[in-house]
Amino acid sequence: MRDRIAMTSPLHQDGQALVEYIYVFPILIMLILGAIQFGFIYQTKATLNYAVFVATRQGALNNGSMDAIVDGLVSGMMPLFTHSQGGARDMALLKSAWQLSEAQMTDPNLTTITIVNPTETALNAYSALSESGDEIPNDNLMYRSTDIVGGAGMNIQDANLLKVRVTYCYRMAVPIINKMIYNLAIDPPAVPAIGSTAADMLDTEGGGSTSKPCTNHPADEYRIPITSEAIVRMQTPFQDPGKWVGP
Repeated sequence: MRDRIAMTSPLHQDGQALVEYIYVFPILIMLILGAIQFGFIYQTKATLNYAVFVATRQGALNNGSMDAIVDGLVSGMMPLFTHSQGGARDMALLKSAWQLSEAQMTDPNLTTITIVNPTETALNAYSALSESGDEIPNDNLMYRSTDIVGGAGMNIQDANLLKVRVTYCYRMAVPIINKMIYNLAIDPPAVPAIGSTAADMLDTEGGGSTSKPCTNHPADEYRIPITSEAIVRMQTPFQDPGKWVGP
C-alpha cells in the first residue's frame, strides 16, 4: 500500500512530466524550425512565380531575347533581396537589391533559365514565312493556317507562345533544418549508414556531389532548387534568342 501511494504522489508525477518534456521538446523545436524554413521557401516560390512571369512578358515584348528575359527576372526577384534598415527606403536600397538579384540570377550555378517554347526547330520551320526570313511571323495569326509546317511539331499559333522555365537555387537559412533537408533530399549520402543517429546525419555533407542541381556551392551553403514556369503570347516576332538555356 505504501509503494502504491508513493507511485501516485505529486512528486513522482512531476518527475514523469519532466521526462516526457525532455523527449518532446527537441521534436517541438524541430517542428517550429521546419515551419519557419518552409515559410521562407514558400515566400521564395511566390516571388519566383511573379518574377518568371515578368521575365516571360519581357521576352515576349523583345523578340524572345534571353537578355530581355534575364533583365525581367532580375527585376522580378528584387523584392527577395530588399531589406530595409530602420524603415529607410531610398534609391541606395533599391540599387543594392538590384545588384544582389543580378548577381544571383546571372550565376549559372544558382539559376537556370530555359526557353521551352518555341523550339529551335519551330523557329527554323516558320522563319521562311516571315518577311525577314529569320523570325516566326506574329501578325494576322487568326488568318494563318493551323497546319504544322516542316516538322515543327506545332502550328504557328502555338509557336507564338513563349514558355520560360526558371530553376533557382534558394539558400536555406534556418540552422539544423537547412542541413537536414539538404542532406536528405538534395544531396543524400551515396551509401546511407544503417542505424546512423541524427548526429551522424548532421555530421555528413551528403554525397559531396557538384553535378546535381544546387550542389556546386561553398560548403556552408545549403540550397534547394525551386522551379517556376510562365507562358505569355508573343507580342513581337520571335527571333533567335541568342541562348536557349541561360543565363
